Amino acid sequence: MEQETTPMQPLTRKERRASKRAEKQEQKSQEKNKKGMKKIALWGLGILAIVGIIGSFFLFGSKGQTSEPDFSKAIPDEGRTHLSEGTTVEYNSNPPTSGNHWSEPLADGIYNTEKPDEAIVHSLEHGRVWVSYKPSIPEQTKKTLEELLKKYGGTVLTPRSANDMDIALAAWNRLDTFSLNPDGTVDEQRITDFINRWRNKGPEFIPGSGGGKTYD
Repeated sequence: MEQETTPMQPLTRKERRASKRAEKQEQKSQEKNKKGMKKIALWGLGILAIVGIIGSFFLFGSKGQTSEPDFSKAIPDEGRTHLSEGTTVEYNSNPPTSGNHWSEPLADGIYNTEKPDEAIVHSLEHGRVWVSYKPSIPEQTKKTLEELLKKYGGTVLTPRSANDMDIALAAWNRLDTFSLNPDGTVDEQRITDFINRWRNKGPEFIPGSGGGKTYD
């Protein structure tokens, strides 16, 4: 025996309004969810971009922009014991790149007088780069070096009569020495490459001016 189907009664005006409100609320809810997902996606992309920038900085930024080749050579580590000021130390390279040194480092800066090796080795321990030159190089070349080093923090520039060659670039356990060009000028790119590669590579990281004193 067939069952009788009850015909659906038409919605009242009140029910139709309620149904429309429900549909609008559902539509608004869906749009809100879409906007929320879009914001989350944008935030995620932003975070990934920031992580990528930070990662690139730590991977490449510490060395800076350099040109090949690296002319420096590794120097065996001689330790880093602190000694009282005035103690004379013999080192395994000229100029030195590590070893026992005075307890007060040479402060960062540009100097036109010679400074104690034993103080500057402490500066190298703090990640500084030491650019030294024979006092006999042309005055114009000295000015060029001064202007170049003004652009870089964490560096020391001094004359040094004991140098074997015109220019010496020293960092902790790294050394590059070379002569001036035939016309008396200096290879500035070679210096900036060394600074970008080896600055802040010492066993201790000391920010700012590095402390210390000027040993006047």
